[in-house]
This record gives sequence, structure tokens and C-alpha cells, in this order.
Amino acid sequence: MTRTRTDRITWADLPGAVRDQIQDRTGRVVGSRPAGGDRSDITAVLDTETGPVFIKGAREGIFARSLRHEARVTPHVAGIAPRLLWQVQTDGWTVLGLEHIAGRHADYSPGSPDLDLLRAAVLQFQGVPLPAHVTQGVERHYGGLDALVGDSLLHTDLHPDNVLITPGRAYVIDWACKGAAWAEPAMLAFRLMAAGHDIASAEAWGRSFPTWQDGEPLTAFIHANADSWRQAARRDPQPWKLRAADLARQWAAHHE
Repeated sequence: MTRTRTDRITWADLPGAVRDQIQDRTGRVVGSRPAGGDRSDITAVLDTETGPVFIKGAREGIFARSLRHEARVTPHVAGIAPRLLWQVQTDGWTVLGLEHIAGRHADYSPGSPDLDLLRAAVLQFQGVPLPAHVTQGVERHYGGLDALVGDSLLHTDLHPDNVLITPGRAYVIDWACKGAAWAEPAMLAFRLMAAGHDIASAEAWGRSFPTWQDGEPLTAFIHANADSWRQAARRDPQPWKLRAADLARQWAAHHE
């Protein structure tokens, strides 16, 4: 369930005023490399006079608002997310400069040692008090499901591309919303199914979190998840969405 955008731009495509403000903070940019991500118009690693910097930027709109939200959350998750170094807002653009993490994307397959690092990162941010400005609830994506309502900081989109693995630590990028704390391991259990785990092993991994809930709340989420993916695949039948919808259907059938 990994998504990629094909319409992103490069460092050279940014308006001159934006590049100038970035270089005021980094020194001269001597090279750039595209990076992954799907919630920005540009993601890249810049080689600068002061060292490598990861940037993500967007023209004004939903992606730009998402980046400003992320910039406000990041200081609350120090040591879990890459550090925010600076933020530029000019010429209709929002660009974040973030600590460059020399890592790789996570592997969620059965037996992967990355799962222990992922668990440690999730346990860590589940102990972070909810920042006051995080007001959107995850339940809005699942038909307003009451069981998901809560005041815990959630990520909700921990696909492997949003987790960077380094020796001894996982870093999490792209921050989302709030809700019931048990929702995060439940959503991750579904991610593990997509990576090849069977239902029993994925749920067993989820139960390693103290926040996990069995019973009616979980069952309600599983069926809402199936409905959400069914609608997503109907609207946009890309192969990865169709596969996700089928996995979600199987999970729901297991809990009927």
C-alpha cells in the first residue's frame, strides 16, 4: 500500500525567491536529489554548504496547510521525527527544512527486525501529550465512528515510506491528527497484513501495545476500514487500492 506521486517538481523548478530564502538558511545549494513522499509538490535532499538537508514543499493549498500543521507538531515529537530546522513561506509556497536522516524505509514483512524499532517509536509517541492545535479527529475518515474518538496524538498513515530506519532507531515522518490511542496499533495491524502477515500474526503484534482493544470497538473499526477502502477502490481503482480493499474485506469477514 505504497503510493507515489509522479507530478512533483525539482529544486530547479522552484521560484527564484523560494530558492533564495532557502539558501539564506542553508548556504549555497550545490546539488539535489529527489526523495519519496506523496503529500508535497517537492521532496528532495539538498546538498548544501552546511551539509545535507531534507526539504518538502507545496504551493498554497491542502498540501501547504498539511506542511504547516506538521511544522507545529514536530517540536512535540523530538527524537521520534526528524528535527525541523526552518520554515519558508514566500511566493505562494511553504517549504520545510528538516534534519536529513541517513536511513532507509521500513520493512514490515514477517520476521523483519524493523518491527521492533517501529513498536518502540509508536510506544514513544503514544506517551506524548496531545498538542493543543491538533483538533482534527481520525473518525472523520471512517464515517464519524464514535469508537475512534479520543485525545491521543495519532499518525494514522504509517506506511513503510513514512518510517525511516537507522541503526537502533525508527524515525516517523508526516503527522496527522488525534483519536483513540488504540486506533494506531489497529491501523498498523492492517499495514502488516499488506506486508504479508496473516490476520492472526498481525493482530498478535497489535496486542503487544497496552492501548490495543479487542471486542466491539475493534470490530467496528475493521468494518469501517473495509468500507473506506471499498469506496476508495471504487473511486480510483489503482492496483494497490484494489489489493488494500480486498485485504480489508478479508479482515472484516474474519470478524463477522
